[in-house]
Amino acid sequence: MATLRFVEEADANTEVNQLYGQIKAGFGAGRVPNAYKVLANNPRILEAAIDNRRRIMDDGQLDPKLKEWLAWATVTLVNNTFGIKIHTARLKKMGISNAEILEALAVLQYFTGISTVINGLGLAEDVNPDVLEYLRQNP
Repeated sequence: MATLRFVEEADANTEVNQLYGQIKAGFGAGRVPNAYKVLANNPRILEAAIDNRRRIMDDGQLDPKLKEWLAWATVTLVNNTFGIKIHTARLKKMGISNAEILEALAVLQYFTGISTVINGLGLAEDVNPDVLEYLRQNP
């Protein structure tokens, strides 16, 4: 159950309905996700969220497939069940196989695990000097 009310399309004012139209025509694939219906309680916040998503996911230099992988990894790491379903489906629509998704999960599992070990042992500063030198020379 959501903690704030949804602004359904039938109850939305003209400004919100125009924003809903942008969502449905773009990333919403014909519908308005409930998270955005809640954001519509403040049309300024809804508009900012849509604009922010567009700037991040539609603009920029990164390949769309890489952006989708990053979105999937993020929602997976924060255990966002809604996002996991959405971004897994989007990856599959981009031609990503089940085996590739499982491989990516293995990468996430390894690096979250080894990072826990590194942090737990206080090894954050134990970086190879060659790596540090490279980073200094290539800021």
